[in-house]
Amino acid sequence: MDGYSLNSYQTAFSRVGNSIQNTIFIPAAALVIIILLAVLISYLTVRRRNTATGCIDVLSMIPYIVPGTVLGIALLTSFNTGIANSGILAIAGTSLIMIIALVIRRLPYTIRSSTATLQQIPMSIEEAALSLGCTKLKAFFTITVPMMANGIIAGAILSWVTMISELSTAILLYTVKTQTLTVSIYQQVLRGNYGVAAALSTILTILTIISLLIFMKVSKSDNLEI
Repeated sequence: MDGYSLNSYQTAFSRVGNSIQNTIFIPAAALVIIILLAVLISYLTVRRRNTATGCIDVLSMIPYIVPGTVLGIALLTSFNTGIANSGILAIAGTSLIMIIALVIRRLPYTIRSSTATLQQIPMSIEEAALSLGCTKLKAFFTITVPMMANGIIAGAILSWVTMISELSTAILLYTVKTQTLTVSIYQQVLRGNYGVAAALSTILTILTIISLLIFMKVSKSDNLEI
């Protein structure tokens, strides 16, 4: 590594080191919520199929077609001054609004993966557990969820990869304290600091590659086709 490259990395860490932490911690918090919601929604849509759960399934797919900028503007409009200008839930400029945006945008990936896996698990397995004295809740968490693990993890990793590279929503919601790597890269390019932007891009690329390798390992796939 030559002196220029080393200096670029040092400058990157000194200027926007906080964005590297945000790129990990904000998506990580969102990912926990995504996994919990995805497991619940997939269970309702597969095991409790009716009109209501069908509507939930359709609504959960809406983020696929809603642009990130539209979602960002909607969240800013809703939470900038709180509900009805009351100051309640005035979370614009905080990490929480970034987490909410990521959950809404990337939840469908984990839902689809979890649902596909659950559809392959016979209902008779849960019925056998119930006949042996298990409660429905215990049977679900001790038998069904472990069997869904590969699908949940694969979907979660795909959600994670797209969250750490999210820009369209983050560019509208970030502040100095909550900016992520993608926002920092965009800013550095605009300022003409291409060396710093390249260093940050390398860090983001490494994170993405590691995540994709984990996805390939979990899904037992030889390629990255989704």
